Amino acid sequence: MYKDSSQSDNHVEEAHQDYRNEHLSSDRSATSRLNHQSTPPANHLIKGETTPGIDGITSSNAEILDRPTNQEERAELAAVLATETFKRSPKLSRLLSYLCDKYFTGEGTGLKEYSIAVDVLGRDSEFDPQLDAAVRVDTHYLRKRLKDYYAGEARDHRVQIVIPKGQYIPQFLLRSESEVSPQIRPAEEDDEEVADKSLIVAGERSREHPTIHISNRRWLALGLATATAGALLWMTIARPWQHPAKSENRVQNGTIGAAASHAVNAARNTEAPPASLYAESGAIRILAGERNGDYVDKAGRVWLSDRYFTGGTTFNHSSREIVRTEDPDIFQRGREGQFVYEIPLNPGTYELHLYFAETVVNGEGLRSVNLSINGLPISILDIASDAGGANIATVKIFKNISPAKDGLLHLAFQGSGPAGFVNALEVLPGTPGKMLPVRLTMQENPYRDHLGQIWMPDQYFLSGRRSTAKAPIEGTADPALYTTHRFGNFTYSIPVAEGGRYTVTLHFAETWFTSPDSLGGVGSRIFDVYCNGRTLLKDFDILKETGGVGNRAVVKVFHNIPASAQGKLNLTFIPTVNYAIVTAIEVTEE
Repeated sequence: MYKDSSQSDNHVEEAHQDYRNEHLSSDRSATSRLNHQSTPPANHLIKGETTPGIDGITSSNAEILDRPTNQEERAELAAVLATETFKRSPKLSRLLSYLCDKYFTGEGTGLKEYSIAVDVLGRDSEFDPQLDAAVRVDTHYLRKRLKDYYAGEARDHRVQIVIPKGQYIPQFLLRSESEVSPQIRPAEEDDEEVADKSLIVAGERSREHPTIHISNRRWLALGLATATAGALLWMTIARPWQHPAKSENRVQNGTIGAAASHAVNAARNTEAPPASLYAESGAIRILAGERNGDYVDKAGRVWLSDRYFTGGTTFNHSSREIVRTEDPDIFQRGREGQFVYEIPLNPGTYELHLYFAETVVNGEGLRSVNLSINGLPISILDIASDAGGANIATVKIFKNISPAKDGLLHLAFQGSGPAGFVNALEVLPGTPGKMLPVRLTMQENPYRDHLGQIWMPDQYFLSGRRSTAKAPIEGTADPALYTTHRFGNFTYSIPVAEGGRYTVTLHFAETWFTSPDSLGGVGSRIFDVYCNGRTLLKDFDILKETGGVGNRAVVKVFHNIPASAQGKLNLTFIPTVNYAIVTAIEVTEE
């Protein structure tokens, strides 16, 4: 168990005082509440600074300088969450993000301990604030963390975030240029630094890193401020449910990605790809091992640099050529040894994808990776066997995944033979009982169909080539889906959840052996398609299916296809006359 070494005996007492203050003020109007809150020192505020509870500005305040803009406020929040200090405290980051979200959406007036406990700390509907001081204690430490932040590394910030005593809604304070000085430091109070075991309240463990120092001062004038990356955050990935994770993680630089609707994570660096079609909420993608910042893959998805881990060492096998992927960078580096990932998640059902490529041993049976999820042994993976050899990308999919009671997804890795390892981890909001559909277009970029479904760019293939035709395709609501195909003698190894049965839908269009490109016709292209040893198509002729009409969509659907023992749908396209082709592949669990 991790515990903050700066916890002191008076923290719970102060937290209970916050509770009394909050409830004393809860029945008063927004204006009257201002009379009971702690007021930041005047010399650090712009004259006439107001708070979110004030609806208007009186004539006596006509000389007031402008308050921070919404963009400045969001930028300051993002800057705060991106610091090492807050990365090492996901719980406080989550709490701060939640409170600021309520402030930005104008929902702060009625904010209560109960909603914070349930929405942020994972408490159940039986939460009683009189018996469980978790919200008050965590808010107390958040105030202290903000105070220390603005007294130190952010002492020159013009916009600063403050959470007044007895309240939960934050204030964004603007300081004039003349008042911004690297020498400014708030008056300090209550500097006792005695460890306090009583802060482990109502089953909630304090999991702050033992080396983090938090002094017990009550400087409330200046506060944590930002939201620069916050604006980007709202546009990229949703900020997952945050609970503290062990923090051997390295400092990450860059911007943050987050979602407006949830209390969010320890700052994550993301940059939304301009052309991305994705509007995912709650997706988390992490590159294991030493990485140079975040990574945008061929589909435009953002992968975060390594975080949430404990133990293990990094490796870099960038000289290896990895097949069955359009993103070899994901598979050339990773974390190995005996290690744990503790990923904070919102309550719900998720799908876990683990990415591997064997780059150390050259044969099967020489290395295995033992995996447990939330303390339960799940699988022993022989990566070389699973992928069909070394230097081949493979993905393992686990459905019906949920966080443990502490709000974390605990993934423990170890190995036999050489050390266990992982290259990347992906957590997606899932569907109870079923794997998420897999949709592949043979194009280089994602495609959104007329139903709004996203088709991933071509991947999981081995051999073959890609070709694009210009002729318009008929017989489909999505003609653009059929303009590019893979042709040759090739295979696909599509990862699925083990033990399931699947519907496989194959899409075709004959765009070559048609006028005016060719004088061919029926019989010009014939090929077979197999899946896990089962014949799907024998002597298949696309033009024969269309009565000799080219540039027309053909769809073939196959039901009740079992996954292989390795959790794969292995599709083999074998030419008989000229090349085999396919334009799109869809897999859904039955």
